[in-house]
Amino acid sequence: MMIELAHRDLYSVPDAAGVQIRCQAGSLWITLDHDTRDIVLDPGQSFSTPEHRRALIFALGPACVSLEPANGSAREGGGWSRARLQATPIAVGA
Repeated sequence: MMIELAHRDLYSVPDAAGVQIRCQAGSLWITLDHDTRDIVLDPGQSFSTPEHRRALIFALGPACVSLEPANGSAREGGGWSRARLQATPIAVGA
């Protein structure tokens, strides 16, 4: 799944476990619920986690992000569902 983001767009991935978040263009800031890390991705960089947490993806400028199964997550019987690749836009106040 490929998503085009405008500057300051915010998307939520409800369960980021096994989802590879790859920056295709621009720069992205990613954070996980209850995780103190800040992850910044530039074009060609990716992030994935085995933890079942919500991920927020914020566009630091116009950007493009892809969401795909992380390596090994799509194995048969591994509980992977394409439904996990859902991302919901979140309205950010002006």
